[in-house]
Amino acid sequence: MTLPPVLAYHKVERRQELGVTRISPRRFAKQIERLARAGWKAIGLSEVIACASGQRVAAPNELAITFDDGYRGLREHAFPVLEAHGFRATCFVITDFAGKLNRWDVAYGGRRFAHLAWRDMRAWQGRGMEFASHTVTHPRLTRLSDIDVHEELDRSRRAIAAALDVETPAVSYPFGAAGSREERIAIEAGYAAGFGIARGWGGSVMSIARVPVYRWAPLKPVVGLLATPERIAGFVANRCAVGTTLILGKSVPAT
Repeated sequence: MTLPPVLAYHKVERRQELGVTRISPRRFAKQIERLARAGWKAIGLSEVIACASGQRVAAPNELAITFDDGYRGLREHAFPVLEAHGFRATCFVITDFAGKLNRWDVAYGGRRFAHLAWRDMRAWQGRGMEFASHTVTHPRLTRLSDIDVHEELDRSRRAIAAALDVETPAVSYPFGAAGSREERIAIEAGYAAGFGIARGWGGSVMSIARVPVYRWAPLKPVVGLLATPERIAGFVANRCAVGTTLILGKSVPAT
């Protein structure tokens, strides 16, 4: 089985913040242009899952683009750029925060960012953008009980089906935090694939590996000459995200 490079973006925003996940619209546009110029093609969610499950072989020039959290800035600064280059992408959304501010997160620097509303997602369906689950409230699943993990996964999947008239096959685990328990519960909740972040891939379709694209990423992210140090930096930064969980104090010990 061969897995194409899977890029994981978060915010594409003009507004500055203290975190590492924001990419400026200008830099994002340059990154996509550079990838397109180098001959890369962005495939969709079903193709990525088919590659991960051994039903399809990824071409050498194929990659996948994903976005976690579903921020509103994507509709102005990211989706039009991708559409212009014929790139497809998958956006993993936090369903209880559709159309709302990101109060599930720590407001580093006092900044709050709005999420895509369901009407925004509908407007981009069929234009190369797909929408899948990033749970209901973005908790660290590994610190929740079995019942709460199932609730987060099941409610999110059902909310997307009701709002967008699609049955999403995939979930992106918040913070990339998931082990065999979370993967098993995701299957029980009706998912066919799960996506992690900043970790290696062990061959499971329930833990498809992605590389985060943070603010220091080069103009040809993940697939360029700096791919190795970029992956290492992404791994370190993602491990630091546990601070968000501790500050919010939302989690309960797993049972």
